[in-house]
Amino acid sequence: MTRHDLAAAKRQDRSNGIAEVGQDGRAAPAFIDRLDAALALAAAGWSVFPLRGKVPAIAGGRGVLDATVDPEQIRNWWTRYRGANIGARVPDGLLVLDVDPRNGGDLAALEFGNEPLPETLTCWSGRGDGGRHLYFRWSGGPISSRRLPPGIDVKISTGYCLVPPSVHPATGLPYRWEHHEIAVLPTWLRMLLRPMTVVRPSLNPTSSGGPALVGFVHTLADGNRNRGLFWAACRAVECGNLALLDDLEAAGQRIGLPFAEVRSTIASARTKASRA
Repeated sequence: MTRHDLAAAKRQDRSNGIAEVGQDGRAAPAFIDRLDAALALAAAGWSVFPLRGKVPAIAGGRGVLDATVDPEQIRNWWTRYRGANIGARVPDGLLVLDVDPRNGGDLAALEFGNEPLPETLTCWSGRGDGGRHLYFRWSGGPISSRRLPPGIDVKISTGYCLVPPSVHPATGLPYRWEHHEIAVLPTWLRMLLRPMTVVRPSLNPTSSGGPALVGFVHTLADGNRNRGLFWAACRAVECGNLALLDDLEAAGQRIGLPFAEVRSTIASARTKASRA
């Protein structure tokens, strides 16, 4: 078996969408049996483990932490859990974009105002609704999906994906690969996935800190305004400076937050801080 023969894989009958995939995104000849597919993935360096539907099948197991490339263990699992779907831990150095149309996932919304995403290795869901996993190379580091559109999430090596020839538990239809070289995560998407940080001003809890907190709210950028206002309001309540909440409310509106959102955020901060 040639692990990196993409041309050979494309000559196969790919109606079942089943193939071995290497970490370089190339594929080897297709397989029908799930055990064979799991062993092929493991041979390509992808750690796998059995699933019942979409959830781990191993009784008393550790979920994705059980995933392995050990062929003997894999044979034992698929002998014990016959017909199990295949869970593949996301390999180190890869990031998966998870598109779920049932929750509003739409790549057009993600790409709006940016360059289109490049073609890359893709796994299409057996649900048949356009859901899919797109695999990208990335250099690692902290990430956050907070700024992604609804219905789009990310998976890294702490998570796993259902892979072909697994079947969707609701439809019984198989997942399928769409073979492309695994693309590098675009710069604009890497920037979008960077966690947002709130730069907290130095504040002596024994003082009111009013000017510092109001000034801090005035510096908040779009996408960080609500969270920053909430943090500032919590600090004001903790310091016992409830009169400052009116100033923070005005500051929140000046930076463009809707009145109702500002009032709700400050009320939540008052409740949270009073319970602390």
